[in-house]
Amino acid sequence: MSDGYETFELVWQERTVAVSYQPNWLNTGQWHIELRCAERLPVTETGYRSYFVPTDGFADRDEIAACITAWLETAADTPTWQKHLEDSRQLKLF
Repeated sequence: MSDGYETFELVWQERTVAVSYQPNWLNTGQWHIELRCAERLPVTETGYRSYFVPTDGFADRDEIAACITAWLETAADTPTWQKHLEDSRQLKLF
């Protein structure tokens, strides 16, 4: 990509998540990772999340995908996410 970001998609619990990443973002010694999803995720109510990781945090895209999946799985165990899932299954009158 012209902006220095690489992009891939992963599917987590039937949600497609676009992942963009750039190693050594602005020469800061960190990876910059962005998540974008049309639906809410357990790590963001808006579907967008910016995330920074030390440069030595990943060897390749597969490790980024594994990290994001583990992050989403861990966050999905929280009471807040469980309540969101329950609420989204029920019809609301108000």
